[in-house]
Amino acid sequence: MMAAFAIVATALPDHGLGAPVPPRTEALTRGAAAAAPATRIVPTFDVVSIGQSGVMTQPVIAAAQRVAVAVGAPAVYGRSFNAGLWAVRRNEAPIQLAGVGGSGVWQFPMSTTALPVDAIGRIMTAPVAAAIADGMVVLNRTSADLRGAQVGDTLDLIAADGGARRFVLGYIAPDAAVGGSELVMSLEQADVLGADRITRVLIFGQFARNALDAALAAEGLVDGIGVRINKSWNPFNPDSVIGSTRVKTLLGEFDYRINSDDSLTLDPDWVAANVQRVNFGSIGIRANCHRAIIGDLQAALDEIAASGLGGAIDLGNTNTFGGCYNPRFARISASFGAVSRHAWAMAIDMNTVTNGQGRVPQMDCRVVRIFRKHNFAWGGNFLVSDGMHFEWVGEPRNTYAYPSRYCPNTTGGGIESLDVPGDAAGRTERDVMFAEFGDVGHDHHD
Repeated sequence: MMAAFAIVATALPDHGLGAPVPPRTEALTRGAAAAAPATRIVPTFDVVSIGQSGVMTQPVIAAAQRVAVAVGAPAVYGRSFNAGLWAVRRNEAPIQLAGVGGSGVWQFPMSTTALPVDAIGRIMTAPVAAAIADGMVVLNRTSADLRGAQVGDTLDLIAADGGARRFVLGYIAPDAAVGGSELVMSLEQADVLGADRITRVLIFGQFARNALDAALAAEGLVDGIGVRINKSWNPFNPDSVIGSTRVKTLLGEFDYRINSDDSLTLDPDWVAANVQRVNFGSIGIRANCHRAIIGDLQAALDEIAASGLGGAIDLGNTNTFGGCYNPRFARISASFGAVSRHAWAMAIDMNTVTNGQGRVPQMDCRVVRIFRKHNFAWGGNFLVSDGMHFEWVGEPRNTYAYPSRYCPNTTGGGIESLDVPGDAAGRTERDVMFAEFGDVGHDHHD
């Protein structure tokens, strides 16, 4: 059972840093026990996530519940959001603070999953559920290492009202044990933050997969048509983006401040060290991009030019309305601190007029496959189609066999054929079920 919260209104000390601090309501729990070593145990049952772009509508929620009833499996509501981390403290002493020496409320973006405790125990692992049932929260190992956090530390998270709430860190989980999510909490804890919007319905258990498919069809729930349906047994999607944990590992981490016009001001040191102005060769794109993606982007443009496809990129449009760096929230999912991948300067938009969000993409599929070969995913297969968008993922994606709606990969990873290959082996959607807003990032980064 969830430990009761003691809600205490306090004011945050400034610890001599000179920066203004928000008011806080603390969620206090009993102290954490030492973390026990844990290994990933893959459940023997299946997990299905049904979501939409942004907040789920009541008709889709009801339809998902009927699917669960039809297959005789439990269904629970889930919430995925990006919480802002203001401080990590140990015995009140700050271990990490956002925006030290700056003005305003600064925060680190944290990809967060909130689920009922009973579901956490069945979908993730028992140690994760035990810590959360005891009123504490869970970080994955990579995020804890970035924070310098230990079990028993407290995390100050920015709530919807702009103040902060304090939570005790009760367990540090292997990344895979929490499906790639950085931070896991209960629905009651999410309520403390004001993160009360349902973003998914999870169906889990042992059921006949063909019966599930029939029930989804009977309810008119089709993946990619108004809803995103992730199944733990699905092959890995080449156009899935990487989760926040992986992004921070590869590109570094910034903290940010929200401005009055909802734009973002990022840590200037991170920007100076990582965002570079580039005049690309072969095809004359000019853009401010993260230094880590420049080599792969140039290699993709070189191959596009060498293949005689340079004319497929509208340079005038791309250099005027496209580009990489834009510090803002994601247009589709701007709720509770969902930071666009353009803030990381890790994605580039091209041909924005003919490939607008929500339109049937017009990008040449040979260009798409070349970009996948050079470590980019493509937005044309996001739930809200975004054909202008190529997002760096740090690994080739041209050989994954997956029945994409637009521009599927070809057998052998080539660029010419339009055939649809068979199932892929290796990674599945289970591995990244909670990595980024619960639907493998398909529609959240524009």
